[in-house]
Amino acid sequence: MKKNKIIEYDYIVHNISGAYKAIIPSFNGVVFGESLEEIENGVIFSIEEEIKRRKKHNIPIPNPDKESKYSGKLVLRIDPYLHERLAMEAKSKRKSLNKYIKEKMFSN
Repeated sequence: MKKNKIIEYDYIVHNISGAYKAIIPSFNGVVFGESLEEIENGVIFSIEEEIKRRKKHNIPIPNPDKESKYSGKLVLRIDPYLHERLAMEAKSKRKSLNKYIKEKMFSN
């Protein structure tokens, strides 16, 4: 995966029977992949290739959708019971609540 590559155009991902489809509205593009990593790489590749094609043929390039970077912070409201349960699970594993939730989100 192209680590830390910022995708400046919005795309929408749909789960389709265990695979994924991404739609890139600014370019009317569609990318298919078997994993989210594959989708992200495909979106990056598709956008880069479309921009090259448009430059070569003097076709206008849409302005990027993303004008600011994400801060990496997310405010999430959950039920107090779930908050307490997650905090206790994190504590039992000697991890911060933040680290524990990130691990749970990205584990398969």
